[in-house]
Amino acid sequence: MIAVVAGGLFRAFPGRDVTILSGGQAYRVSATFDTPREALDAANIALAPGDRVLVAGNERHTSIAVHEARAVLAFADGARVEYRTTASTAAGALAEGGIELRPGDLVYVGGVLASGRAPLAGARYASSAAPGLEPVAGEEVPVQIAVVRARPYTVYIDALRVDTRTAATDVAGLLGHLGLTVREGDLVHPPLDAGLTAGMTVYLAKARTVNVTLNGKETALYTQAATVGEILALLGLDPGPDDLLSVPREAVVFNGMSLVIGTTEVATEETSEDIPPPTVFEDDPALPRGEVRIVGGKPGRRTTTYSVTYRNGQETSRTVASMAVAGAPVPTRHITGTAAVDAPRPMVSSEGYSGPYRQKVRVWATWYNASHGAWSRDDPNYGRTASGAMLDHGICAVDPSAIPLGTRFMVPGYGVCLAADTGGGIQGWKIDLGFPEAAGSNPWNTGFVEIYILD
Repeated sequence: MIAVVAGGLFRAFPGRDVTILSGGQAYRVSATFDTPREALDAANIALAPGDRVLVAGNERHTSIAVHEARAVLAFADGARVEYRTTASTAAGALAEGGIELRPGDLVYVGGVLASGRAPLAGARYASSAAPGLEPVAGEEVPVQIAVVRARPYTVYIDALRVDTRTAATDVAGLLGHLGLTVREGDLVHPPLDAGLTAGMTVYLAKARTVNVTLNGKETALYTQAATVGEILALLGLDPGPDDLLSVPREAVVFNGMSLVIGTTEVATEETSEDIPPPTVFEDDPALPRGEVRIVGGKPGRRTTTYSVTYRNGQETSRTVASMAVAGAPVPTRHITGTAAVDAPRPMVSSEGYSGPYRQKVRVWATWYNASHGAWSRDDPNYGRTASGAMLDHGICAVDPSAIPLGTRFMVPGYGVCLAADTGGGIQGWKIDLGFPEAAGSNPWNTGFVEIYILD
């Protein structure tokens, strides 16, 4: 009889399927009467103080969600409050602890500056315990939340009054809280590094931006000047009646003002230029008739001083104030022999020359053009040789101690050349054959060659 009654009871009160969500895991159990309690016991889930249980379902199935509370240690207004909460954010946790966040308050979660919306689940510590707490084996380490209260301040931005609250500790932080940038020329009182006390008043006088065009050059000036006259004094300018001043001196300065100033200036400028050496022609009875010797000259140097007047940045006049010659040019001497020559000379015949020669010499022959010289292409002396002649085919560099300047010689494969230039690398029996730049990058094969000195 007892077995029958028991069987009837089970049919009258059938079991229910229960799904439990807790700690990120799901459990499936069965319960008959006190569904939440039985199901939690069946899943071996113990509720801690502050945990919340949410139940939903129908006749056959029940879902249970367990929101586990976290331990919180809150510091605010000089008090320490310890409790447990299921709130997911710092602001929610503080509210459950009876702590109200006010505008401007700073919130630190785990010692890190955060917002009220910062999630508690994201709080981490470098060690196993929160700062200032000694962990106890088996105990949960609470999340620390600290509130630094904002205090009231008054800020005057020029004539505009702003009442605000902030947790900043110095004037710079207070102005930064208001989104204000202090630029060069702004006046701040107290100074930016001054500490704050509740109720303090801070004054910020913003410099005005004036777009100044001075003698054609534009610049932005940040200044506290009240009038255009003060700006002129600041710039050290005193425009005369013939100068340009777009705004009267007594005009009041406003932010974004444009001011055009054109002054008259007289400057002294110097330029230096070479004086090309002249050429003098001489006869020498000691030289054989027809032989020519050229002794190279040297350019002089002339310095000219100008007095230049600028009005509104533009040159209006230029006059020569003085002129001085730093070094007079040394003439190039063109010496021609006049002595009679009786002895017959040997003959040579080659492309470009057929006739007598005085001496045959074996030399090392290279080549060069005007681009190899010391003068830049835009210099008037570009291509000028040591003798004053311009470099071209038929002009060659020599060592005057071996081949005197003015000597003519014939180079097989090149033609007749005049020794009219020198070079630092041309020493002894070496010659450098001149070519125009149009001859290209390799007009001569460097090497030994026998040349014929003609005179």
